[in-house]
Amino acid sequence: MLGVRAISPIVDRVHETRLAYQNGHWVSAAHLRVSIADPAVTQGVSAVERIRAYRGKLFQVETHLQRWKQSTEVLRVAKLPNRDELLSLIDQTLQKNRAWIAGNENFGVLLLASPGVQGKATFVIDLYAIDEQLIQRRTTSGMPLVVTDVMQPDPSCWPRNIKVRSRLHYYLADQFAQDQDPDAIGVLLDNDGTITETSIANVLIVENGCLVSPFIERILFGVSMQAVVKIAADLKLDWLQEPISPERMSRADEVLLTGSSCGIWFANRIDGQATPSNRPVYQSLRKGFDQLIGKSR
Repeated sequence: MLGVRAISPIVDRVHETRLAYQNGHWVSAAHLRVSIADPAVTQGVSAVERIRAYRGKLFQVETHLQRWKQSTEVLRVAKLPNRDELLSLIDQTLQKNRAWIAGNENFGVLLLASPGVQGKATFVIDLYAIDEQLIQRRTTSGMPLVVTDVMQPDPSCWPRNIKVRSRLHYYLADQFAQDQDPDAIGVLLDNDGTITETSIANVLIVENGCLVSPFIERILFGVSMQAVVKIAADLKLDWLQEPISPERMSRADEVLLTGSSCGIWFANRIDGQATPSNRPVYQSLRKGFDQLIGKSR
């Protein structure tokens, strides 16, 4: 598990309530608190990382931790645990929550940090449950997308390759999308009118068997997308980075989504119009992803 011990099968009934780590203390997750004076509240300054577990093992831990380091450095959140300390704390979080994990086979690890107050950063490690029925529905039936008029903040505001909780633009895009279709998520635009990503997923299209994505410096190049690109290379599928207009996306052979919740899934509708039902590239990539995480289909 890349530095994190395997979770013991022993169930500790004493701690069925989920325990979280905050600034040197283990507390009930229900008691996690952020000060109203913390820049996380006053200015939305907080780094976040969500590390998905598959079959009890955390996925691509080192890649997540590299992005975590980059995000916290950009936000200048200081005095956080170093890599080895962080791995140890994640391990302790898993061990202390064996009972909770036994009842939530599908879960992830959440890291959150903000500048805090009086020079002391707020730092949290928690676990979160994943809705298996939702994942199954998305990976087998897909989900709708709606192209919005909400734009990504320009990279001159903050780098798009850091993962932060300043997500008002994503929230507004999803509100716009769900006004059109309650099951949809919104696709945000770049300043040239081309697509970027959604609040929970990167977007790739398939044209004549070739994968096409926006330029990775214009998006949050997600950990799952990186894994999918490697799988595509193993399958001898070409991958191009090009601007993608909404019209081009609507004409694509397939529209794929990648993100921590499902790994890879697909769009079944774009702005209310059904996408093609034949998805050979998705099926191949899904099979490769399942093999990567050790799951047979």
